[in-house]
Amino acid sequence: MQKTLHLTLVLLAFFMAAPLYAQRKVSADVEVKTVINGKMTTAIKSIYCNSNGRVVTSFKKPSTYYVVTNAKGEMQFYYPSTNEVYAQTDQAFSSTGELVWLFMSGRIDDLGLGAYGLKQTSTSREDGYIKKVFSSSDPSKPVVEIVYENYLPIYCAYTSSGGKLLSKKYLSDYRSFGRFTLPMRIVDINYGDKKDSSVVRTLYSSVKVDTDAPEFSFEVPANATPLQLPKPGE
Repeated sequence: MQKTLHLTLVLLAFFMAAPLYAQRKVSADVEVKTVINGKMTTAIKSIYCNSNGRVVTSFKKPSTYYVVTNAKGEMQFYYPSTNEVYAQTDQAFSSTGELVWLFMSGRIDDLGLGAYGLKQTSTSREDGYIKKVFSSSDPSKPVVEIVYENYLPIYCAYTSSGGKLLSKKYLSDYRSFGRFTLPMRIVDINYGDKKDSSVVRTLYSSVKVDTDAPEFSFEVPANATPLQLPKPGE
C-alpha cells in the first residue's frame, strides 16, 4: 500500500512538472487559397512538425515536392520526379516562424516575433480582449499589434514605421487536440500597391498529435542532384 501511494505521488509530481506544451510531433493537412487581382490559386500540402524545430512539408498541388527546414533556417527543396534538390540557409526560412510549430511549442505570447528582433512595447485591455504591441529600433521592421481573446491570438496587424498598414491576419475556429490547440482557419490580407494586394485563406484539417508517420523523418536522398539558381542577368 505504501509503495503504491509513493508511486502515485511520483507520477502526479511528474505530470504536474511536465510542460503544458509537450507534443513531440504534430501533423496536419493544409489547403491554401490565394486571390490576387481576382485570380485564385490553390495549394494543397501536408505539414509534419517535430518539437526540435525540424519541419517537413509535402506539397501535393499544384506540383509535388518537399521542403525540409529547421530552426537554423537550413532549407531544402526536393523534387522527387527529377531527384533534384535546392538548398539554402537564411534565418528568414527558420521553421520557428511556422504557425503549427509556434502553437505546438506554446510560443504564442509573441507568435515568434522575438526571433525577428521585435520586442513587446505595450499591453492594454479592452472589452475582454488583450492587445500587445511589438516593435523594433530598426525602422525597416514593422510594428505589430496582436489581439488575444481567452489568451489565444485572434488578430494581427502589421504596420510600417511610417504608419502604413501592411497586412492583417485573422485566426479563428480554434480546436483542441489533447493539450494542443490550433486555429483551423487563417485569413491574411496583404496590402501593397493595387497590383500586389492579396488575400490568403489557410485551412487546417486532419490534425494528429504524437502519431508516427514516415514524413516526420523524411531525408533528401544522398544522390539527389544539387540545383543552382541562375544569377541575375544570366
